[in-house]
Amino acid sequence: MVIETKNFGDVEVDEKNIYEFEYGLPGFEDLRKFTIITDDSGEKEAPFCWLQSLESPEISFIMMDVYSIVPDYNPLVYDDDLESIGEIEGDNLLIYNIVVIPQIVSKMSVNLKAPVVINLTTKKGRQVIVKNDDYQIKYYFYEELKKKNGGE
Repeated sequence: MVIETKNFGDVEVDEKNIYEFEYGLPGFEDLRKFTIITDDSGEKEAPFCWLQSLESPEISFIMMDVYSIVPDYNPLVYDDDLESIGEIEGDNLLIYNIVVIPQIVSKMSVNLKAPVVINLTTKKGRQVIVKNDDYQIKYYFYEELKKKNGGE
């Protein structure tokens, strides 16, 4: 299926890569169907991907797998929060965190307090609030990303 997006134009999406968010996302509760768009240029692993709404072409969220910059990230969530996405077993779970990239790129941050969790088996997702008190809503990571990618 082809979807229209504001940032990427028309994009081919395999139906198996469509995820349902029963509760939407905070502030976007009416949007329930999303896909993940990645940079598949193959040059090197891109740190970011996009959670693209299928219902609203202009809505997409920049996300990243924070384990590349916070390897010991261990979000603790309430069981009730994950109930709607189905049973978690083995490696059927994706965890992403939403990124904010302002005009001053060195001030980019990632939300460690509210990861996006997707069950690959059920194709259901939800953004949850973690119980961990030490995870911030705005974790500034530009310098860590720069070092990881061979910068100074």
